[in-house]
Formats: sequence, structure tokens, C-alpha cells
Amino acid sequence: MLICAGALIESSGQIHRPGHLRMEHGIMTQVGPSLDPQVGEEVLHLPDLTLAPGWINLHAHLELSSLFEELTPEKDFPSWLKQILARLPSLNSETRRESMQRSAVAALRTGTTSIMSITSDLHAMAGLTSTASRIWWALEFMDIQTRPEVSLIVERSMAWLSRNPASAWHLSLSPHAPYTASPKLYQEVLASCAIHKIPFTTHLAESPEETSLLAGNETSFCDILPKEPPRTDFGNSQSPVAWCQKNQTLPEGAILAHGNELQPSDLPYLKERRVTLVHCPTSHEWFGRKSFPLQLLQDNGIPVCLGTDSPASSPNLPLDLREEVRLFRKKYSHISPLEAWRMITTIPARALGCESKLGTLQTGAWADWVGWRVPLDHDPFTAILESSDPAELTCVAGMITRHEKI
Repeated sequence: MLICAGALIESSGQIHRPGHLRMEHGIMTQVGPSLDPQVGEEVLHLPDLTLAPGWINLHAHLELSSLFEELTPEKDFPSWLKQILARLPSLNSETRRESMQRSAVAALRTGTTSIMSITSDLHAMAGLTSTASRIWWALEFMDIQTRPEVSLIVERSMAWLSRNPASAWHLSLSPHAPYTASPKLYQEVLASCAIHKIPFTTHLAESPEETSLLAGNETSFCDILPKEPPRTDFGNSQSPVAWCQKNQTLPEGAILAHGNELQPSDLPYLKERRVTLVHCPTSHEWFGRKSFPLQLLQDNGIPVCLGTDSPASSPNLPLDLREEVRLFRKKYSHISPLEAWRMITTIPARALGCESKLGTLQTGAWADWVGWRVPLDHDPFTAILESSDPAELTCVAGMITRHEKI
């Protein structure tokens, strides 16, 4: 199939006007300013649209969208967690499954074609047959009460993926956080990631209470976490990153969510591990957190990308990455539209190990693209990121969806 558009963003450094794209079997086979139709080839003419790579959201909780506007920020993070825990019984597998599907559709309408979704309910996943967006299912592990059988869960999940080959689904693993996952559990997850060559993600340095707990102090986490058996790894860690270094819990290339409480002493280890940080601006503001340490990360060459987190802790119900970009650039005005664009395309693609498959429109990449109706003579990065309209067309794995305005 040949798509002929008014403009096409091949990469952050190359724009074609006009822009043509050929795709076959979910893969882009040719991209350029002028491609001729082949004999009998279907041609889609989009002279008023700009084609762009689909965006990548590396931190979302699709299964929690039903909690939108049901929770409120609290004086500390553990108090907010208590609200979540009190509502978990009402979040059955069907409710979570509906949230996953609805959120994936909403995200796709706003230009996001790939999502890493933290997932704690395998039964909700098992009931799915498809999702609108490409999904990395990040299986979440904790051992607060009992130790999960990591290898068995991963094997079952991979078998489930193999039974759904037509879906654009992938697997990743996520020990929740140092305060809910022991060093042994982290290491079991690390081993599975290495065996199956799948991404690793975790929540880290999200709140001051986490830092204090790992240092061995009494915090309001004590009201949530079991006292028996006692965790012997709490104490003598100046930061969550120091805890990770001491217990060897971060693989090379780890994707870390939040990183709000990083210290200068953390940066050498994070750089050595070649991590990527995922910052979620609307959630960050919703909690009233202190300034995100962007400059510290940039000074040390640690890549940052943008995510949405959960509608349970953010006003961003549609998981619209444009909202995250706009708030982020309001806080950090030195970030250009092009730099922000890379934070939702090429940087997360590299973190997934998919830099040749996602984040750009180039030969050999997956056919995940978005058609935007913006002025063709304007800078497309600014025009698209400042737009509030839904995407006109989206394509995931070669499947095109037309979105109507409401």
C-alpha cells in the first residue's frame, strides 16, 4: 500500500514535502518525497495531512483508568497508596480489562501508538483479544506477602503472546519498587529478562518517604508494609539508587519511572547502567512534588523521556502525551519542541531496543504512524505538539484507523 501525504516526518532531522510511504505486512518498505505506485497497488491520498512517527509512552497504568478523579493527593505518598489499596477489591479483572481497552483507544486518538503498561492482573490480560495501541505488558511483581513464581508467570505470559500473533503485543517485566520487592525478587526478574531478552522497568526514587524507608527510618510506609518477617535490606542506603547498587538490582538499560528524589551521588551508577528515566509531568504536578532533577540528569548524559503514569494520579485521562509535553516545556522553557519530540519518539524507542523499528518513519521500521491535520507550511513539531485535535488517522502494525472529531 502506498500513502501519499502532504508532508512526512521521516526522523527528527528530515522532513519530506510531499511525503510518501509504502508499507507491506506491517513494515515500512519505502519512504521518500516521490514514490510511484506499483501495478495494482492500493494508493491512499492524504494531501492535507502530515505523517509522523507514532509516539511511545514508557510509563502508564492502563488498568487503573477507572479510578480517574476518585482519589486525591495526600500529605505523603503512602497515604495515597492506602487509597489505592482500599479500592483494589472493586477492580476485578473485567473492570481492569475494560480500562485497558478504553485507555489504549484514547491514547491512540491522541497520537500514541506504543505503550508500556504496568500490569498486575494476568486474568485481565488473558481476556483480551486485541488493543488499539501496540502494548508492552510490563508484568508487575511484589513479594510483600508471598513470593511469586517469576519464571512460571513469564512462561505462561509468553505462551499467551504466542497464541495472539496478530496482536502488536510484547512483554516486559517490572518489580514494583524497592519497598515492595526484595533484592531476591529483583534478581529473579533480572534473570528472566536476560534469558528472554525483554525490557526491565521499575518505579524508583519516587517519593521522599521511599528514600527515608530504605535508609532505615520510620515512615508512614510502616502502616502499609508487613512487619514480619522484617526486611534486612532496609537501612544504610543513602538513596533508592544506592540500595539498587548495593543489591545489584538494575540491569544495563533499565527503564526507571519517576526518579524524583535523585541525588548527585546517584548519577555515576545510573550512567554506568545506561538507564533511561521516564518523567510524568502531570502526575508530578498532581502530587505537588519538588522540581524534577532534569538538569542533573542532562549534565550527566542520562536520557529522559516522558510518560503519563495513571489516571488515578493525574488529570490526563486520555493519556495524551501532548499534555505532558506542554506542561514539561512550561516548567523547562529551554526545551525546544524538537527536543520534546525526541522524548516521546527516538529516546523511548532506544530504551526499548527498538530504535530501528519505532520512533521514526524509515525503511524497515514497523508501520506505526499518525496522520495529523496541521498547516503544511508550519514547523510540524510545534504545530502537532500544540494541537488539541485528535489525530486524523493512525496506523499500528499496518492497520489503519480513521478518527472522527466529536
